[in-house]
Amino acid sequence: MRTLLELGRNGQPLAGVEIIDMHGHLGRYGFAIPDVSVDTVVRGMDRLGVKQLVTSHMRCMRWTADEVESGNDEVCAAMRRFPGRILGYLTVAPSADAPATRRAVERRIGEGFSGVKLHNCNGFPYDHAGYTPVYEVANAHCMPVLFHTWGDAREFAQVAALAGRYPDISFILAHGGCCNPEGYIQAVRQHPRVFMDTTLSSSPRGLVERLATEGGADKVVWGSDVYFFSESQQIGKILGAALSDDIKRKLLGLNAAAILGRIRR
Repeated sequence: MRTLLELGRNGQPLAGVEIIDMHGHLGRYGFAIPDVSVDTVVRGMDRLGVKQLVTSHMRCMRWTADEVESGNDEVCAAMRRFPGRILGYLTVAPSADAPATRRAVERRIGEGFSGVKLHNCNGFPYDHAGYTPVYEVANAHCMPVLFHTWGDAREFAQVAALAGRYPDISFILAHGGCCNPEGYIQAVRQHPRVFMDTTLSSSPRGLVERLATEGGADKVVWGSDVYFFSESQQIGKILGAALSDDIKRKLLGLNAAAILGRIRR
């Protein structure tokens, strides 16, 4: 029986592997992307055997409510075009109007969104009071919350506090091991509902193995960061890791399926 790496090298389907991409993007960004259509993304998923993509819009990196909402609308349209294949992370602009924020998040969940994606490049830390109703609703629905992180100790401290306050949220730290891998490993080991994803272009040899071994094989999920990187390249670094096929299956989809399976609608 061929290993997953052998199948990948020969361009063959990864038989019996549930592949879920937990970190993607739709829409335009600040550099040339020839084709940003969701149809092209799904064709790529079909070629590789990716079952589902959980995606936010590029406008998650903005802070104005209008931009954020238009991005959510585009993700919602993609979800409706490809039901069950494209899942959505909603994005929220922090607001002092907590009841309005709560209503907006509940409405988006009613539209079928599966989680929340927040990015602190908008100038708001993850523990900002404007996000409180977002976390309260996500906690009530046992939803994942994906944070853009880059190895900053302040981010890890914020996530630790939030994980203690909202125990039913699955917090996912993006770009695991990009900088300060020890910080990522410590964060996921200390909190049962904190995970990290593998989105990173320049993964040094041994990084995936270290994250899975020291952080825990159940605490790592696969993400591609598509459009920024291709799903094929990002799958390749998992297939090429010096890990058992059983662990690779966990990273590529089983861990993600367990997170998504907790969601209460």
